[in-house]
Amino acid sequence: MRCVKIFLLLALFSTGLAKAQLKVIKPIKDPVKHTNFGLGCGMARSVLYLTRNLNSNNDALGFNTILTFDKGNYFRGSVEYTYYGSINIQPTWLNVKAQTLEANLSVISKSRDKRIYFYPIAGLSYNIFRGYYTGINDFQNLSTIYTKNQIVQTNWLGINTGLGADYNFKGGAIYLSYKMRIGRTVEFKQINIMDVFMVAGLRFYVKGATLYKLFKGTRSRYSLKKPSSS
Repeated sequence: MRCVKIFLLLALFSTGLAKAQLKVIKPIKDPVKHTNFGLGCGMARSVLYLTRNLNSNNDALGFNTILTFDKGNYFRGSVEYTYYGSINIQPTWLNVKAQTLEANLSVISKSRDKRIYFYPIAGLSYNIFRGYYTGINDFQNLSTIYTKNQIVQTNWLGINTGLGADYNFKGGAIYLSYKMRIGRTVEFKQINIMDVFMVAGLRFYVKGATLYKLFKGTRSRYSLKKPSSS
């Protein structure tokens, strides 16, 4: 009888040990830090400087480049640069050229199939307006600020507000955006709508690159091995 009890105890112990050995502890996975970068270009249209460019159908056409980074599913940051071809705002301004550098943030709303994105746009812009000032028919009386018949450059900071939309396909998207830029006019020293801007272009995504990897650092790459003690 004593042998039977010992046998049963050994059997129970062996069963418990087998179950313990079969139990697999899975490693804890780090959260996925995924960011999609996009690089695109398109054609832009702008009034450049609304209080000066009052001529109808006189918008400037330009070339727009954009770099976007989408963090997660809903947040996007972007940096854009636009260079415009020259226009005349006759008879006061001739050979006007302009450039814009801007940084924006957006919150994305997606369709069910994730092909179409809609998003509000908000950000800051640095704008350059450069042209030959004749002073002719200058109703703003800018001759009190600038000398007539010379090249004048005006730099101004703007607050961007607008809307954008993407139509996505595999590896890229067609993007559209409309923005208004609010700034302080040189002529009237007032806060006003300085520019109305539109762009349409094509952007391609670079998947797999992450901001986490870019800024993780190089401590593991250049770690020094200590000599082993003898």
